[in-house]
Amino acid sequence: MNLPPLLRLLGALLAGLTVASPLHAAVKIGVLLKGHSAFWSAAEQGCVETGKKLGVDVIVKMPVSESDIAVQIQLLDGLVTEGIQALVIAPCSTTALSGPVAAAAARGIKIVVIDTAIDGDMPVFIATNHTDAGAAAGRLLASVVSGTDEVSFLKHSKTSGATTLREVSAFGELRLAHPHLVINRDIFSGTEAGHEIEKAHLLLTQHPNTKAILASGTPGSMAMLKALEESKRAGSIKFVGFGFNLNPTVAAALDSGAMLGWIAQLPNEIGGKGVTAAVALLNDQPVQEVTFCEFLVITKANLRDSRVQALLPK
Repeated sequence: MNLPPLLRLLGALLAGLTVASPLHAAVKIGVLLKGHSAFWSAAEQGCVETGKKLGVDVIVKMPVSESDIAVQIQLLDGLVTEGIQALVIAPCSTTALSGPVAAAAARGIKIVVIDTAIDGDMPVFIATNHTDAGAAAGRLLASVVSGTDEVSFLKHSKTSGATTLREVSAFGELRLAHPHLVINRDIFSGTEAGHEIEKAHLLLTQHPNTKAILASGTPGSMAMLKALEESKRAGSIKFVGFGFNLNPTVAAALDSGAMLGWIAQLPNEIGGKGVTAAVALLNDQPVQEVTFCEFLVITKANLRDSRVQALLPK
């Protein structure tokens, strides 16, 4: 059938719009974090803010607790069902999430792993350098103990790869500096909210001669600080904790000497870089396989530096 030139042109334009429209459909990036703690809320904020800047739809999910591994797997399945094109995941377990993540990748979903590595293929991994952070904590503790002093670790979780890296490297630095130290590593703060203070007091009870303590996770660090204050041993036991940014309680403890050091991660940066990498993968742009985000060692000596003070909540 011969159509007038104007109708032929209109038909061609409509056909072109029909073909092009899927390319302009909203890009969905699933973000699966470990839990509802303040750390992961800060990471979520970084993900969402970056998604808005880049014009993509960011869907954030997380279980209630870092111990809810089965729930995290269910949430991952749900994100896949929602039709995400990329996944940014902080796995609760280095092993249990490897299969579900691999299954998502097999469906063509781009994968970015943040914070904690998983067993198996990781095209992109973004995290704090937990090995270096743990070593920094170990060196700081080593500077205030000697000989056959007793040091205790309040470990975080048996399934957390990130905190395990910190604990192993801190242990190595302490052993290197003082080969004959007694180092206790038998108590975990756990991932069940509200129980960390019990484990902190348990450590102080079971190891009454400890001269220094390292807590490798944020909840355990805050619980140990409280336990030291309640037992009237704050300051007499040298204490290094791990956390993120800086809060007024920790700042006051560093200033008073109740805490020797605070190893601060920057979760907003980790989340933002995770979403940025996911968008780059979707655009077939090159992405560095491993990216380590910065951490800060905060002590009384640098507490009032402008960069450190900027980490306090406004």
